[in-house]
Amino acid sequence: MTLPAFFSKALERLHSRHRQHHDEEHMYLMQSNPPASYSGNVINTIYLQDAHGQVQVLVPGNRMLDLNQLALQLGRQFSALTHDELERIKQRHKLSELTALPNMDSLVDEHLLQQPELFIITDENQPWQKISGETFRQHTTSSQIGNYSASLTTDVHHLNAHQDLDDVHAAIQQFTPLRIRQRLAETLDLPPLPETAKRIIELRVDPKADTVSLAQAVEMDPGMAAQVVSWARSPYYGVRGEVKTVEDAVLRVLGFDLVINLALGLALGRSISVPKSGPHGYAPYWQQAVVTATLCGELVRAMPSRHRPNAGLAYLCGLLHNFGYLVLGHIFPPQFSLINRHIEANPHINRLYIERHLLGMTREQVSGCLMQQWHMPDELVLATRHQHNPMYTGDHADYAHLLYVASRSLRRHGFGDGPFERCEPTVLDALALREEQVDEITANVLAKRDNLDEMVSMLTNAA
Repeated sequence: MTLPAFFSKALERLHSRHRQHHDEEHMYLMQSNPPASYSGNVINTIYLQDAHGQVQVLVPGNRMLDLNQLALQLGRQFSALTHDELERIKQRHKLSELTALPNMDSLVDEHLLQQPELFIITDENQPWQKISGETFRQHTTSSQIGNYSASLTTDVHHLNAHQDLDDVHAAIQQFTPLRIRQRLAETLDLPPLPETAKRIIELRVDPKADTVSLAQAVEMDPGMAAQVVSWARSPYYGVRGEVKTVEDAVLRVLGFDLVINLALGLALGRSISVPKSGPHGYAPYWQQAVVTATLCGELVRAMPSRHRPNAGLAYLCGLLHNFGYLVLGHIFPPQFSLINRHIEANPHINRLYIERHLLGMTREQVSGCLMQQWHMPDELVLATRHQHNPMYTGDHADYAHLLYVASRSLRRHGFGDGPFERCEPTVLDALALREEQVDEITANVLAKRDNLDEMVSMLTNAA
């Protein structure tokens, strides 16, 4: 039996019994931290193509498919199949799940052959099919075996701010030409903080600041003023009557706190241009920013008042949660393209591990360094830096937890980037939120995406 046929038979057995079968071992795997999908005995199938055709590559969950290794061993430059291409394949073969396909060359990473038992992933709602390592090896004889993967460094959550700066400078030293490195002796070679942002930061710490002073600061930047007014006019807020001025937007719709943080987010977001290319299948930068910010704001409203953080700051954290994406594209253009190709080719891996492997740092580290350099609010710096760390309990952990919950809930509903990762119950408990409650709020926000698109368009055109 060929490998694709073997997988098909395994899945037939799985679907015939999955309603009755929920053994303790499977439940443990599903709920473990880090996620069991990062285990060495979990099989991930990745579909690639080049000018010569399509291939399927089987790699263990604790390793990253390395496109450079494939190019070195096979002399081929692969890229991942897009979501639409994968959907067409599923329709052509009348499959509900893609595991291994007939009439497609199979490459098997040698590390899978070392496992005594293996699991085939279907999705998070169904048990996985367990097979013995010996059975798997018997059905890979017609496949090409090789070392196609790289090990993952998963200790990124234990790094401190000093290590962040060291990692950023090490990456710059490694990947930046000498003539540019000489200009980076004292700085990260990033744009200075915009003047509008400086003025807004001054207002944030000024106890005498009022609506008039905020409106004046925003109106210093006509483009930003238009954006704030348009934001307040958005169908999402459903305001009756016309909003004509920034002061109207503050008083009648958005509120002082939200506007001051929104203006700061807009100023920072426009300081570095959005890269023209990114991983295919991922939500565009500003769409992801607006949806995440809106969800963070709604989650804060759902929290009991005694647990509730500042709604404006929560919105700002959501709006700039992926700011490191812009920074990576700014500092490392060639490596940025390589990172995106590997993100596409490793949909089973949280992209922070891929960035750590390829660059020696993550986008959260570099954006944290820049935000500190710009003297951004501590809540924003720490939230964006620790947004993927469920174990973080330091200062302003509630903002980091909001981002953690928001991003994973959006992924669960098919929006955003990265693989499905279940929220740690301890994080939900810390926010006094329930999983069902978060699911309902997320579904409501995504149902109103059409109303948010006007904001997204405004930000995209202004960037």
